[in-house]
Amino acid sequence: KVSKPINATERYVKDHSTIFKYIVLGILGAYVAYFIAACVLNFQRAIALVVLTCLAVAAVSYELVKKYQGKRISRFFKPAVRRFKSNLKWLKVFILAVVVLLVVWLALDTSKRPEQLISFGGVCMFIVLLFLFSAHRAMISWRPVFWGLGLQFCLGLFIIRTQPGLVAFDWLGKQVQIFLDYTKEGSSFVFGDLIANIFAFQALPIVVFFSSVMSVLYFLGVMQWLILKISWVMQITLGTSPTETLSVAGNIFVGQTEAPLLIRPYLKDMTKSEIHAVMTGGFATIAGSVMGAFISFGQIDASSLISASVMAAPCALAMSKLSYPETEESRFNSDKNIKVAADEQNILEAVSSGASASIGLVANIAANLIAFLAILGFINSALSWLGGMVGYPEITFEVRSEIITTYALCGFANFSSLGIVIGGLAICPARRSDISGLVVRAMITGTCVSLVNACIALLFFPPLDCVELFKTSAFVDTDENIKKCCQDLFETINNGTIWFEEPWNTVQNVTLFLSKCCQCCNINDVSGCM
Repeated sequence: KVSKPINATERYVKDHSTIFKYIVLGILGAYVAYFIAACVLNFQRAIALVVLTCLAVAAVSYELVKKYQGKRISRFFKPAVRRFKSNLKWLKVFILAVVVLLVVWLALDTSKRPEQLISFGGVCMFIVLLFLFSAHRAMISWRPVFWGLGLQFCLGLFIIRTQPGLVAFDWLGKQVQIFLDYTKEGSSFVFGDLIANIFAFQALPIVVFFSSVMSVLYFLGVMQWLILKISWVMQITLGTSPTETLSVAGNIFVGQTEAPLLIRPYLKDMTKSEIHAVMTGGFATIAGSVMGAFISFGQIDASSLISASVMAAPCALAMSKLSYPETEESRFNSDKNIKVAADEQNILEAVSSGASASIGLVANIAANLIAFLAILGFINSALSWLGGMVGYPEITFEVRSEIITTYALCGFANFSSLGIVIGGLAICPARRSDISGLVVRAMITGTCVSLVNACIALLFFPPLDCVELFKTSAFVDTDENIKKCCQDLFETINNGTIWFEEPWNTVQNVTLFLSKCCQCCNINDVSGCM
């Protein structure tokens, strides 16, 4: 009975297919006219529309080419693929050459800032530690380890050190911030003026809003398409199985309990190493809804938070395969039978179920914030009390580098998440003992992933632009960056005379900067400050 209306609708559409084609063409024509008008009137304002349109056109074009010409293209490239596989040794030589060039570039880049090598040492230290404490050292496959770190390295290089990467992620962060601000439309109606001053009514509703949006995107198939493409890239490079790769890719956008739902039918047949990778991916990244809450704090850089979550995905697979290597034969060597489907029947149900699903998460965030901030306050008071005994009452447990901390803390690797992961993976009761036995190791591995993320971010962060800082900042002795740049300026004074060495000798108003440095730092024993 239920299928009768559906069959009737299908017959009606087929009988009037020509009319529907004209309607679709009319809508497309109207959109093209609208798109052109928007670009002509104000292209800067229409950048977001251009980006979304290009992405949609690229996605549709790819699917159409794959559907109608995919087999022909595969046959055309088969000889090239065979030749490529028969000459893999040259690929290894090429990869080795690229690695050597990157090492040379890194050496030159850090020659003037040797402290940056501390971060590289941190990456090496975590790799060595995970190797030493690996569950099966003799079974480690180094392909996913090197490829995972390589992808993370390349992503970090693109996002942090290239102008297109900086512009793209900065623009993306601003668009996400603008989008999340629409939460105020709903929360102000429910809570009124309380959203102005109270954090719980200001930030936590964003989790509800974002969860609903993600649910709608799943219903429309957008998230499935995006996650499958990202997992395909990691799968062909790292050589990991489709199931674990799909779950880790999903963790970029959804939480540690939602991502395993993508592979729910396959959990019972997955190997221990694959389950460990699934849990590590959950610990190493944050959910999109929580990311929205963090961005709403206003003190966390949105682009850094987004890039940290993206960079963590390949690193999670790499560190997971180092901590718990594959010792069994995976049953999922092809992704042809891996399907990702949404449970909702319509878009209204998707909105409602997404909002309902966020209730527990909102309560968990609020409870953890209360607990951790209270404990942090106690620790700060205790440290201040202990420091006061020896004349240093200002000692507190504070982190100075906010951006690096963003990368380091962009994950769910904490003890409260152990119960969340075990409870979330209860969707597969047959693997409960394996999950409980691996969850602590996965949490430690996820912590290492977040710290490696921070090390690579610090390795690539560009040097402080002192000239730009002097032009845009007030000269106060409490600003560590100002003090560092002033010290750098003092060191370039040549032989006690006002004669500056590079790079300050080409800077306009350098004597004015020197004078302000002398005043703010109260220095009289430096040549040029007397």
